[in-house]
Amino acid sequence: VGFTTIQLNNWSGGGQDAVAFNGLIVASADYAQGVFSWDNDLDLGYGLAKLGNQVFRKADDRIIVGSKASLKQSETFRYTAFLDFRTQFAPGFAYDKFEPLDSTKFLKLSNLLAPGYLTGALGGEWTPIPEFKLLVAPIAARATFVVDDDLNSKGAFGVDTNATLKVNLGGVISAALNWSPFENVTLKSQLTTFTPYEAPALWVVTFENALIMKVNSWLDVTLLTSIFYDDRVPVTRDDGTVGPATQARNILSVNIAYTWQNF
Repeated sequence: VGFTTIQLNNWSGGGQDAVAFNGLIVASADYAQGVFSWDNDLDLGYGLAKLGNQVFRKADDRIIVGSKASLKQSETFRYTAFLDFRTQFAPGFAYDKFEPLDSTKFLKLSNLLAPGYLTGALGGEWTPIPEFKLLVAPIAARATFVVDDDLNSKGAFGVDTNATLKVNLGGVISAALNWSPFENVTLKSQLTTFTPYEAPALWVVTFENALIMKVNSWLDVTLLTSIFYDDRVPVTRDDGTVGPATQARNILSVNIAYTWQNF
């Protein structure tokens, strides 16, 4: 949990009062017996920020759930089946644009299950060293949900107009790194690509990084970086044009944390 507040009174340097807070839950539950293993991960994040007289606006919002079952074939290889689900908690808006038919409402961009992504795959995972894993899954499917009438009526997120679901068959390649280059410093990175077989050139790329610097048993500093690209999802670029673009989000937070282990 993190909290930030800035208050200015008669401040000659200028600026505005600001309040922000964020919450983050990162959890995992793993099981292993003989050649069978089952790994589960949960990543929940939500944050709000208020600048000056503005209302609170969303700064971070994510729900990520992953589950992976494997059968070990050797010390470095195992057959793997996995599910990955991603969405968000609350609506997201473009605060510099208004709805076409209502100039009092900000333009809605997203919502719970709009989009929602569910990816399932079968393949093999190679682990040459404990810190690195490479997964290749030639049998995969990716479902995109848009369960919001305002958004699916526009054909948002590559789903057909007025439809709530689109499924693509394809292949998945995923690489994960969990490395501690220094004492109390951990880098976690995961690069995942999905290639739809109907259009192999239109890759979906997700690249997530977390740099965690632990100060003591209850305080840490975390830098989170997320990069996402989907050629079928048009966005409003920084220059005002609309089309596919690389999306990036960076979050730097100072966290008060408590960790439960073997519970």
